[in-house]
Amino acid sequence: MPNANGDVPALFIIRRYIMQRRRLVIAALGMAGIAGMPGSPRAMPATGFDIVHPRVRTGGEARATFALAVLELAMKTANVPYTIRQADVAMERGRALAELAGGNSINLLWTSMDSRAETGLNVVRIPVNRGLIGYRVFIIRKDRQPEFDRVDDLADLRRLTAGQGLGWVDTDILLDAGLKVETSSTDTLFAMTRAGRVDYYPRGLIEAFPEMEARDQTDPELTVEKRLLLKYRSDFIFYVARSAPALAWTIERGFTAAYRNGSYLRLFNTHPVIQNALTQSRLRERRVIEVDNRYLSAADREIPQEYWMQWPTAAQSR
Repeated sequence: MPNANGDVPALFIIRRYIMQRRRLVIAALGMAGIAGMPGSPRAMPATGFDIVHPRVRTGGEARATFALAVLELAMKTANVPYTIRQADVAMERGRALAELAGGNSINLLWTSMDSRAETGLNVVRIPVNRGLIGYRVFIIRKDRQPEFDRVDDLADLRRLTAGQGLGWVDTDILLDAGLKVETSSTDTLFAMTRAGRVDYYPRGLIEAFPEMEARDQTDPELTVEKRLLLKYRSDFIFYVARSAPALAWTIERGFTAAYRNGSYLRLFNTHPVIQNALTQSRLRERRVIEVDNRYLSAADREIPQEYWMQWPTAAQSR
């Protein structure tokens, strides 16, 4: 900072140089040195990382596409050898978490953050989709849109029944908000909505539109509701098996570095799954009903704000 004579003190220059060097060293450690020291939990397997996740369910390909793109970006940014492959079977969330805890058929899962799911697992605490899973739009029958046009607040929504998946933290969030919920398997929920056994099926913003496009022929009676948004703090994060701490550490370092160098935001702002969801949802035109999520851990609540997409400028994020 200049003194009274307009000169920059030498001590200030030295301190600034030291801080710049420190930032460069930290950045370098994020890009290299991922393998760590032998015997350290950060030590990389000699053959690289073999990442195994649950098989992607039919109809869930679009949702998986972005999560896998983020995973690929994190691993490439970490500059380590790796492979990514699917397990032999698709799994409901509860089974996938059990398999992950046991370190059996999978070692990685992306699913909604839930403090109860963390026990015995390594957690990469960076939202994969910048919070868009907590932006819930509703799948409904097309002929029921007039009913939802009359919904203005949480009290109105409590008169209707939602459908949610078995073992989903979203089910508990809705119940805590005083909403009526019926649970079933993912595939059955579409049939329940079509048959009127539930009134609406809340889905994350990046899930609803691709799912409806994929079901255009099989479920022509269904659509994405046009004017409401149920909003709470939530998103997918990467959970990693207890037996693979080095993998969790590597993903976190790579993900963090990708945020710092701008490559994650470039991916987010150009990926068709994200951009199509933001365009089709018309967020600015929706009436927002916000509820709390008490299933966030203390660490979840401390996730830096930069990792979450900001409302109401979200729809204009480019």
